[in-house]
Amino acid sequence: MNDLKDMLDAFREFTVIVRGRSPQGADTYIRHVKRFARWLEERDEEITSASQKDIEDWLKELFYRHNLVNSSRASMLSAIKQFYSFLVRERVLSGSPAARVPSPDFRPKSARKFTTEELVGIFSGPDGTEVGIRDKAILMLLYGAGPRVSEIANLQLGRLSFTARTLTVTFLGKGAKERTVKLLYEPAQAIRAWYELRVASGAGPGDPLFTSLTKARARRGFKLSLVSMGAVLKKYARRVGIADADAFVHKMRSTFASDLYDITRDILAVAAKMGHEDVKTTMKYIEISETALNQAVITSGRWRQLKGGQSGKSDGGRDGDSYQAEAGAVLREQGRDRPCGRVPGQRARKAD
Repeated sequence: MNDLKDMLDAFREFTVIVRGRSPQGADTYIRHVKRFARWLEERDEEITSASQKDIEDWLKELFYRHNLVNSSRASMLSAIKQFYSFLVRERVLSGSPAARVPSPDFRPKSARKFTTEELVGIFSGPDGTEVGIRDKAILMLLYGAGPRVSEIANLQLGRLSFTARTLTVTFLGKGAKERTVKLLYEPAQAIRAWYELRVASGAGPGDPLFTSLTKARARRGFKLSLVSMGAVLKKYARRVGIADADAFVHKMRSTFASDLYDITRDILAVAAKMGHEDVKTTMKYIEISETALNQAVITSGRWRQLKGGQSGKSDGGRDGDSYQAEAGAVLREQGRDRPCGRVPGQRARKAD
């Protein structure tokens, strides 16, 4: 396995089958490795004889000559490290020249989300034509389930399950891991309208949900590409004055995460719906709302517990209702109504 093409083919297969990465992720690794290989060829070097200094010089050139930011260079270095680790595993090399190359430091970008007004404008854009029905289904699914763009592009009809008022979607995420997301009536109906058009056209469970509707016969009916999926969002965002640079699928995913966290206050639930194994990853997507910040208060009841070493109803015979009243008073002082019908830890009352 000394030919670069053979090594890349084997590396891609290993990345997808053994490491469980998505084909799209593996292709990104391959592109980065090919770019490094071309840089070496210009210097009459081969990828199997590259040194740590070669890799570091390449990273410097990416910065000084191509103006690539640290996050992009870190991603490229990660691909190079994975590739060389694979060659060591296959005994093509005895050691990896990338093992000790330090990764460029970078600060993760803060979460960005669409406002309520922007979402209203985007969702009201599609019309009742075939294209409009498809586009509305895409937009509703992007916001209502927060999928990665590759997950929605590869979604098949057989992974949707409807009831009278809900829709359950099973996505195939990173590492071929499945996760299920439930959508309620309004998005379910919008997606059902497009689903029924696909079924009426003869599409089966294994066919893609979202397809091209171009007039060109050669492309019509083909799975909608990742770029085209993003173009649908940009199209309707542009109509409400949002620049293309500020309208991207990942931003809709962040909006889903932020809004879901505002509703549930449960970071673990949001992580599960996003397909994240680590909640630290989920936190990068969440923009904490002003409402959530104002609701984050330590109640007077809790302070009394700390002062007297007491808890629950033993605090002067006070129960959760009195603590809830105090929490509501605090929020009203801040110009907010009580956010919900009970304080954390209090059981909901049954209706009289």
